[in-house]
Amino acid sequence: MTEEQRSFTIADAIGEPAPEITILDIGAMPTGTERYHALVAQGCAKVYGVEPSETALEDVAAEERDRFIPHFLGNGRPATFYETRFPGCSSLLEPNEEMINLFQTIGAEPETGNFAVMNTATVETVRLDDLDMLPDIDFISIDTQGSELDILTNGENVLSKALILESEVEFVPLYKDQPLFGHLQVALSERGFMMHKLIDIVGRAFRPFRGLDLLKPVSQMLWADAIFVRDFTALDKFSDLDLIKAATILNDVYMSHDLALFFLMRHDERRGGKHAAAYLRKYIEVQPTHIYYGNFKGIA
Repeated sequence: MTEEQRSFTIADAIGEPAPEITILDIGAMPTGTERYHALVAQGCAKVYGVEPSETALEDVAAEERDRFIPHFLGNGRPATFYETRFPGCSSLLEPNEEMINLFQTIGAEPETGNFAVMNTATVETVRLDDLDMLPDIDFISIDTQGSELDILTNGENVLSKALILESEVEFVPLYKDQPLFGHLQVALSERGFMMHKLIDIVGRAFRPFRGLDLLKPVSQMLWADAIFVRDFTALDKFSDLDLIKAATILNDVYMSHDLALFFLMRHDERRGGKHAAAYLRKYIEVQPTHIYYGNFKGIA
C-alpha cells in the first residue's frame, strides 16, 4: 500500500464535504503538483496566485488565469529584480556569491551557476495589503527567495485572517541582507502564529567534500519549508468554521493528525458533535504510516 493510499481526508473521516478554503499562493510559479493539491482535487480550494513572471504563467489554464495576480510584492517602492540562470533562484535580493559558492551543486559562477545573475531590472512592488481583489485568506503559501518577511510585514490585514501559513525559510544567507528563519519566526510569533514544523529540509555538502549523493546533505541545513499555525492556545480567535478549516488543511495537506484531532475536539466541545470520534475511527482504520515531519527532500 502506498503512502497516498494510506492517507485520508477530513471529509472521508467525518462524512461531510470539506469547507471552501481560500488559498493565497505567493510566488506561484508552476513547478508541478502543488502541496495543497489534495484540497484542489476535492473541489474545495479557491486559489489566488501572485506571480510576476508572464512566462511562468504560460502553462496556467486560461480559466484559472483570472485568479493570478501579476505583481511583484514588497513594500510598495521600486526594487531591483535579479534574474538568475535558473528561474527559481531569481529574487528581489541579490544572490550572495560568497555563501552560495561554498556548497556542492549550487553556485553563482557566471558561466554555469544556477544563482548567476543574467539580468537586472527595476520593478515596482505592491504591498500585499493593497491587493484589494483578495477575499479573506485561510491558507498562505509563500516562496519568494528571501523576500518573504518583507511581503508578510506589508500584509498585516491579509495575514490577520490566515489560519495556516507555509513559508520557505533559509538558515544561511543565500541572498545579501536576507532575513533568516529566526527573523521570520519572531515576526510571525508577534502576529499570533505558532511554529508548527519544518518539512522538506534541504542541505548540501561543503565543497570539496563529496558524499554518495551530491543532492543530499551531509551536515549543513540550507533551507526548508516552515509551517506556522494560528496560535492554538488562543481558541477564542477561531470561529467554529475556522476550527474545521484548520483541521482540514493540517490533515489533508500536512498529515498533522494530532493537531487536526485537537481542532476537531474543540469544535465538538462547542457544537456537541462527534467529528473527533469519527476522525479517530478513520485513523485507526487507515493507520497512516507516513509522518510528514522534518523529512529531507532529495532535490532542490
